[in-house]
Amino acid sequence: MGLSSSAARTQRGFRHGLPGPAVAALWLAVGASAAAAQSRSNVYAGLVLEAPAGIEAAAFGNAPYLLGGGAELIFYAPALIGRADGLAAGLQRYGSEGTLATLAGTGSVGLGDFAIGLQYLRYNTEGLPRAPDIQWPAVTADGPPLTEFVASLGYARELFAAVDVGVVAKYLEYQFVSRTERTTLLDVGIAREFGPTMVSLAVRNLGSDLELRGRGLRIPTQFVMGISTEGFEVGELDMFLTSQVARRRDGEIIPAGGVEISYWPVQGYTFRLRAGLQRVVEDRRSPFTFGLAFTGDALTLEYAFQAFDVAGNAHRFGLSFR
Repeated sequence: MGLSSSAARTQRGFRHGLPGPAVAALWLAVGASAAAAQSRSNVYAGLVLEAPAGIEAAAFGNAPYLLGGGAELIFYAPALIGRADGLAAGLQRYGSEGTLATLAGTGSVGLGDFAIGLQYLRYNTEGLPRAPDIQWPAVTADGPPLTEFVASLGYARELFAAVDVGVVAKYLEYQFVSRTERTTLLDVGIAREFGPTMVSLAVRNLGSDLELRGRGLRIPTQFVMGISTEGFEVGELDMFLTSQVARRRDGEIIPAGGVEISYWPVQGYTFRLRAGLQRVVEDRRSPFTFGLAFTGDALTLEYAFQAFDVAGNAHRFGLSFR
């Protein structure tokens, strides 16, 4: 996510080779990220909906790890809410321009599992470029801060002991100066395990567009496929791969993928190194992402980084408990 752009917008080990679908998806993410980006003139609202909602996912180019069981799965894969656990909080700073805060938690009821999520994005609009190849609402180029807030409530359950299904209802509020626009959105998804691989399909951000000062602001509706592998051993290290391919409503295909390498010298204490790659569509940011994490018993501390050519770099910090 770049604040000068539209994007500002339990491992289980196995000793087999990498699953074919996961390898194919990862290569797709890597290959497409090197393609030249085709800029468009569409203007999007809800930049918070495209920003990394999880610190772990941010380190993987905004591709979530579907088998990780983190509460932030509510933002990525509605069907996997039932496999998520605990609490997750994140704070992301984008130079001096803006801040994104996220919070997610999970629970269970008799007929299934539920999760709640909160996302709050505030950024300064002073000095933002008016270039037509950057998807930024021209109405915000006056300088005052703009805020976006999303509250999510999700529900999921397993069907026929074969597939997971889920739905997330979202309330989006978009505020600029004294004007506030609101809309409700919906995510729906399905997921299933195929051996050591988890596959998730989801449609995110279904709902009505917004209008601000007579200018239409489109919601970034997406169809998303994610693929993640279980952990596998490489010598003394544990590894896994994750990937995601999203098709945005304007036709852009945005793939991403990442890898985690972890080492646990003592039972219950794990050091994690993460790296990711994503296709950059409109803005001036690096396609490469990087992250570190440390898990001590049930607590995980996380950090992710992404470089930008303008407006400073993105530093992301997270804390999760499960």
